[in-house]
Amino acid sequence: IAVMSQLALGRMLDAETMNQLFLETTQRQYQRKLLFSSITDVLAAVVLSKHASVNAAYKKMKDKAGVSLNALYQKLDRIEPQISQALVRHSYQQLLAVRKDLVGNPRHEVSGYRPRIFDGNHLSKTEHRLAETRDITAAPLPGKSLVVLDPRHQAIVDYFPIEDGHAQERSALDELLATVRAFDLWIGDRNFCTLKPLFHIDGVKAAFVIRHHQMLKGESLSERRKVGKCETGMVYERSMLIRYQDQPLTVRRIEVELKEAARDGDKTLVILTNLPAESADALKAAELYQSRWKIETAFQPLTVALNCEINTLCYPKAALLVFALALAAYNALAMVNAAIAQHRGREAASQMSHYYMALEIAETTDGMLIALEPERWLEAAALPIEQFTARMCEVAGAIDLEVYRKSVRGPKTPKPKKKHKKRSVHVSSAKILALSQQ
Repeated sequence: IAVMSQLALGRMLDAETMNQLFLETTQRQYQRKLLFSSITDVLAAVVLSKHASVNAAYKKMKDKAGVSLNALYQKLDRIEPQISQALVRHSYQQLLAVRKDLVGNPRHEVSGYRPRIFDGNHLSKTEHRLAETRDITAAPLPGKSLVVLDPRHQAIVDYFPIEDGHAQERSALDELLATVRAFDLWIGDRNFCTLKPLFHIDGVKAAFVIRHHQMLKGESLSERRKVGKCETGMVYERSMLIRYQDQPLTVRRIEVELKEAARDGDKTLVILTNLPAESADALKAAELYQSRWKIETAFQPLTVALNCEINTLCYPKAALLVFALALAAYNALAMVNAAIAQHRGREAASQMSHYYMALEIAETTDGMLIALEPERWLEAAALPIEQFTARMCEVAGAIDLEVYRKSVRGPKTPKPKKKHKKRSVHVSSAKILALSQQ
């Protein structure tokens, strides 16, 4: 796994490509002694947990950086958000090329449509290292982002960084809408259910499956009719008319009467879609919306397996760049999974745990890079796509899959109601166990 991930990251974060990407994207910054490729190398080592902090990574790589630690931090604090975005987009294009060569285009969930799941992500609080925050107790928030997932490739397509930690994720919607193309299928939560994005998506001949927000008003055009039963409950459908700037739009309103209340307490899940009924019936539309949780499962390994939030990096631009590198690392793991799926089967790839994969990378990479000369990695990164994928599959054949298999737990049991005694602050575990055995 460490070899495959190094091959994938070497292709995605190739030094020459990174420096060229910086020059093409930057608006105010420039490169002199400290190259953008050196910054990505230092931060990638921290994101992959090879080093505990930026300072620790710098000490190992200071000769490569060629500048002082203070100069590195100053550069980090000024990396423009559009550079972080371009980095994620580049990683997706590299993954796409590899996956197409390995397995071709996967099947469409809805014929002719490219699914896109989008959701917001909040960066957690940082330490009070900024002079402006040292005299306050409130937690400093370095920013948030809007992230787009391609569920067919299980990879991050796009990233919209937001520097204001108090801003709504909807503040990046205009930028996202500019990327919408015909026959995209956008799947999102009710936070994004406003008139402007719905009409824009429909206007460019794309489709949406979005949970209805009660603030969005419309007019029912038909009686509710029962469609059938899905895993989570009974499904009903009706037509609904909405208006924006005097323009009408007829959408399908799909209601799922849930067997169990959702986390927010709602017993009915209401979904709006403009998908034609012949492309996806109400049951399929409900299933598509419920696949939205794939992006939550993508965020989970970013937090658990990858060091996507460094709480000592307090400047928003630096924190957003780190998260962008974590998204690129996630795409690198998706590239590794694609090679495993091709050589060992899709079932084996679906059982791979990102946590154990990232753990292997953190533990093994330093020694591996000492044992294998840098020239070998540079040579592999520059291979034509067919030879590169063949090399990845060759290494995949040597993996002991059991070492990286997910640990699947059984169904959760209801928690018993806890007993509270005012005078009993502590209990003896040994005594409790002895009583239970009796």
